[in-house]
Amino acid sequence: MRFRKQVPWLCSLAFVCFTTFTVSAQTNPPAKPIVTEDTKFAALAAKLQARNVDFEHIFQELCKMVITNVNANAKVRLDDQVRAMFGGLWLWCRSGGTPEFQGQNDKAMHFIGGGAFEGYFDVGRSAAVIKEEVDRQDPNNFFDLDDMAATMIGARWVDIATSENTKQARAWVELWASGKDTLSRSLPKMRWGHIEPGKDAPPEKVKAVLEAITKAIVPPEVPQ
Repeated sequence: MRFRKQVPWLCSLAFVCFTTFTVSAQTNPPAKPIVTEDTKFAALAAKLQARNVDFEHIFQELCKMVITNVNANAKVRLDDQVRAMFGGLWLWCRSGGTPEFQGQNDKAMHFIGGGAFEGYFDVGRSAAVIKEEVDRQDPNNFFDLDDMAATMIGARWVDIATSENTKQARAWVELWASGKDTLSRSLPKMRWGHIEPGKDAPPEKVKAVLEAITKAIVPPEVPQ
């Protein structure tokens, strides 16, 4: 159930995927270090946490940074900035970040992980289920529907923010940057509970959670 302890493979995979590309094309070290976009978002999150800013407002400020970066350079894509934002949140968590989502650090990790995996690999929902299937094989753990839901919520958020409908995607991120939508007010509460230890979740329960999240988190309507 604990995200940090139970899935070291997920941490390792995320770290490799977020950092390998910065050196893969190099035969010699650069004269100056390359600062990836992910790292910039991670640095802002760390700076804000050091000022005792909570995760809800850290998330808002990172959304503002996405919009600012897109406005500053016509070549910068919104979807790439959203991916970098969630990648940065993941890196921040691996470096001492302590976000809380609905009162729990574990749920925040699932939310961030779901968004990062959806943004970079388009597998946020699959990762949500696989993670819990791994957990339920541990005799001291179980398939947690709420953990799965938190991961799916992150994936759904990123899905909307990286939509091919760029007007809708931008309007979505702007809602969060402005504070009109927030983590505490605008996302479904996780009250699905968990499956009996040692047993897998019935497909209909997984489907019901996914459908409830999809129905609760909808993109804004924008003029055509």
